[in-house]
Amino acid sequence: MQGVKWPSELAKRVHRRMRHFPRNYESKELVVEAGMNPAEWALAASTFRKNFLSEPSNYFRDQEELMAFGRDLDDVKKHNSFIFYPFFLNFARTNNYLPTGEDNDKALSQLTDLRLPHEMYPFATAMKRKIIYHEGPTNSGKTHQALERLKQAGEDGGIYCGPLRLLALEIFERLNSDGLYTSLVTGQEKKIVPYSSHVSCTVEMANINRPWDVAVIDEIQLIGDPQRGWAWTRALFGLQANEIHVCGSGEALPLVQKFAETTGDDFELRSYERRSPLEIDTAHLNSYSHIRPGDCVVAFSRRDIFQIKRDIEIKTGQKCCIIYGQLPPETRSQQARLFNDRTNDYNILVASDAVGMGLNLNIRRVVFATVKKYSGSSGGMIDIPPSLAKQIAGRAGRYGSAYASGTATCLLKEDLEYLKESYEEVPTPLTSAGLFPSSDQMEEFAKQLPGITDLADLVDKYVMLARLDGDYFMCNHQDMKDAAKLLRDTELTLSDRFTFCMAPVSLRNPLARKVFLEYARAHSLGQSVKLDIYLPKYPPRTAEALGDVEVKAKIIDLYLWLSFRFGETFVENDLALDMKARVLELVEQGLMNTAYSREEKKTRWTSGVPNGQRYSRQDGKQPDFKRFHNRENNRNSKNGGNTQNWKNSKSKQNATVGTRSEVASTGTEEVIKNNDATDEDKTKADVNKSWMTRMFDQLR
Repeated sequence: MQGVKWPSELAKRVHRRMRHFPRNYESKELVVEAGMNPAEWALAASTFRKNFLSEPSNYFRDQEELMAFGRDLDDVKKHNSFIFYPFFLNFARTNNYLPTGEDNDKALSQLTDLRLPHEMYPFATAMKRKIIYHEGPTNSGKTHQALERLKQAGEDGGIYCGPLRLLALEIFERLNSDGLYTSLVTGQEKKIVPYSSHVSCTVEMANINRPWDVAVIDEIQLIGDPQRGWAWTRALFGLQANEIHVCGSGEALPLVQKFAETTGDDFELRSYERRSPLEIDTAHLNSYSHIRPGDCVVAFSRRDIFQIKRDIEIKTGQKCCIIYGQLPPETRSQQARLFNDRTNDYNILVASDAVGMGLNLNIRRVVFATVKKYSGSSGGMIDIPPSLAKQIAGRAGRYGSAYASGTATCLLKEDLEYLKESYEEVPTPLTSAGLFPSSDQMEEFAKQLPGITDLADLVDKYVMLARLDGDYFMCNHQDMKDAAKLLRDTELTLSDRFTFCMAPVSLRNPLARKVFLEYARAHSLGQSVKLDIYLPKYPPRTAEALGDVEVKAKIIDLYLWLSFRFGETFVENDLALDMKARVLELVEQGLMNTAYSREEKKTRWTSGVPNGQRYSRQDGKQPDFKRFHNRENNRNSKNGGNTQNWKNSKSKQNATVGTRSEVASTGTEEVIKNNDATDEDKTKADVNKSWMTRMFDQLR
């Protein structure tokens, strides 16, 4: 440890930060729980400060480890001195400020020492594996070559690990169609094929507890993703495979090669070039009237996507398919098939960055409506990363498709220069891979700190105590903490709480948040959890109503995800699968509805109606148009009396049925929950309601 010294600038920063340490309540509380006399805290903390600054060799093995600590110091909030606690704990043990307790101290140190994460997977590291890196841009055939080797796997079989359910499903179907019995495993779905030798899964679901002959890890550059990078790190280090084929762009190449040297695995690089030419257009589009069949227009918000679709349909008369992240994966796949089918009229695609991976698309030209997207962290609009711009642009001109070459351009002139720069930019290599503790690690960690029972606090403590070197970073855990805080008052065990907090749920949506909490409470009490979700009777006809159905699709996905982990309480798995099929129909039909222009909607409503009448009631009678026009006029009049009378009349009508109704913005979804209402009343209310709301939609 000779030669470990503080650089002058780093020493000044450490000195300033350590001034706060004696006042750090968290450190004092933990060390008192470990057995220190509270009266000795001030003296011990002061002595530690001096020793830490004067004798760094007592705390760091070499200069590189000391500099890594300095980099970690920059990532911690200015006045947070808890980062010194692990060092103080060792100091207190060595200088008899704490009782011996060596076993507890050793366990805590081992659990939070993440400098050599590959050692957590002894069975994989004991093997002599071969890692083949398939490096290349979009549409270079790198994944295809890896899959060809996967098909040749021996008796131990093979596993494909993809970033999206959509990709896992695509590979599952492809391998089975090629005669290889393959099972599908994602967070929300399991299709176990009898006698299957292969598995296609999302990377988080990779089975690292059995041997494989060949493994494929797709989109390896996501090992540096701030939220999900830990899953690629786990797969790379943990898979017990003779051959591991990793596919992706070149950003992760130096990092993966370094990891292979660390683990003693053989390494081979195979580079690929794009198989079809791609050019950045010299001219911007300027107007959607210049959109042509085979074009894909890219925007980065759901609202913009629907607005662009409407503009294109009005200006060109062509129909558009839609793909964006909130859509269920199955719907995205259906929209891709619709766009690729040249026998129909859906020649244009409007999409978000979800088009960047996971879908095979016959795109002639990619048009960026904008190169800016909203950033939740900064709270404003930022330029999309060059790597994302390049990946999306690369979707044009897919090899073997109807378009032998592809082009990319922008709607606006000022965006075109940024697109050109992004396409020519050499990608910056990744310098670190993501890590995050498993459920088992958190349980063991909690045993060493019995005074901390809240999961959010435990995660914070683990992250603070974790020791990382420069090759790794701790993945963002804010979503998990938010979920843990929401579930704080439930009676879940720590293991179940951790699992719930990893569930795919957006807590920003009020309905999803409410349902998530109800599910957790019911499970904690050992009750059977019901899928208490209602779907509209008719497909949505507006983007807003479609959004409501999308939320319910995600809630059904949440139920399925939990049912695979807690089958004893989430018992309605079959019902959830049936409702999933129904909600997919509603979403797909809703996309079709919102795609029609005004004239097409008019034709759609008049088709099949006798004598050219636009409207028809379900009872076969024609509506009284005058009565409904008068009602609309009364509601909009300056005299509030008629409006109030109408509302009172409406309230009485609802009171007669005696229900609580949840009505979507289409007006077609109605839920009747009062058992006192007769079936006839319920049916009548449903018929009248759906008919009236359709009428008002047209009158508007």
